[in-house]
Amino acid sequence: MHRHRDLCEHAVDPLEIAAGLEAHGVTDRTAARFRHRDVFALAEEMYARVPQDSAEWDALADGTRAAHGDALAPLPPGWAVSALLPGAACALAVAGLGLVEGRPRLAVLIGGALAVAAAAALALRHGPLRAALPATRPTHTWVYWLLAYALLGDGLLRAAASGGPEGPWAPSAAAALVLAGAVAPGAWCARLFAVRAGGRLGASRGLAEFAASVRPLLIVVFALFLGAVGALVAGVRTLPVPGPGTGLSAVGAGALAALLWLGRMLRAHGSRRAPGLVYATVGAAQAAAVALLCAGRLPGCGFLAAPVERLVDAAGTGALAALTCAAGAAVLLVRAIRVLGRASAHAAAEGAR
Repeated sequence: MHRHRDLCEHAVDPLEIAAGLEAHGVTDRTAARFRHRDVFALAEEMYARVPQDSAEWDALADGTRAAHGDALAPLPPGWAVSALLPGAACALAVAGLGLVEGRPRLAVLIGGALAVAAAAALALRHGPLRAALPATRPTHTWVYWLLAYALLGDGLLRAAASGGPEGPWAPSAAAALVLAGAVAPGAWCARLFAVRAGGRLGASRGLAEFAASVRPLLIVVFALFLGAVGALVAGVRTLPVPGPGTGLSAVGAGALAALLWLGRMLRAHGSRRAPGLVYATVGAAQAAAVALLCAGRLPGCGFLAAPVERLVDAAGTGALAALTCAAGAAVLLVRAIRVLGRASAHAAAEGAR
């Protein structure tokens, strides 16, 4: 790395380093001397360990280990507390809805929604879940659809199944509480993963060793997040909150929280294509279910609505959101295990911050 310092300092991805190494005569046999299978694996290791200042380069030249993997991106003071704000704002709004009637209720609903949105934006943009790459406009659209369906989907699906849709539908306070409350454990788990993975990046002796240690770490951290969301769902289900389908709405919101957390983790480490595709697939499945119920009322088209009607009759309207979001989260978990096990993903995330 000291010999190819200029190449490492100006490279924007591992492929650029690999091309430069090959131009300087580095072959797979040379890479094998450094315990890597080929030039591309060696280039990815070099990209992940690029020192950020001259002092680290001097330490590298002296033969000591660079501490790049131990330097985590600084976070604003109080980020751990600010992650609690969305849940607190949502809880206050739900409590306010239970105390007022008539037109003031609408004002409380709008004010609470704006407060939760502002608090969530603050926690996501300035905490450990801040994205290394901005989301595309279609991704934003599908995220808004998923959130809207979590809040209003039960009423919409119930109305479509009974001959509607006829609105307005009352939003699910249970789903709102779960989604807003999941921001805090999501941020804390993301920071835990970043700290542990950063330490292992500096201590590992190769890409295979790093991947073997980080992939189980991701599974454990995701399990911790699921445990926190599960406790939140259990707590919300015991509360007398307004809105339809409290139990299943909370479960579906928990599955959506897992889906969004995995997507945000991938975006925080430079991968945004997979989250966008999975969000679109899950959202399209939910929209298609409502469309099939409506299409089933056409003459001779009752068979179109039969699968959705059987699901609703067997498990309730909240089952659709729970199943689709859980399936999407499973797909993103597989992708995250693969992507976040790469050293370059963590180097890219640190560089973007």
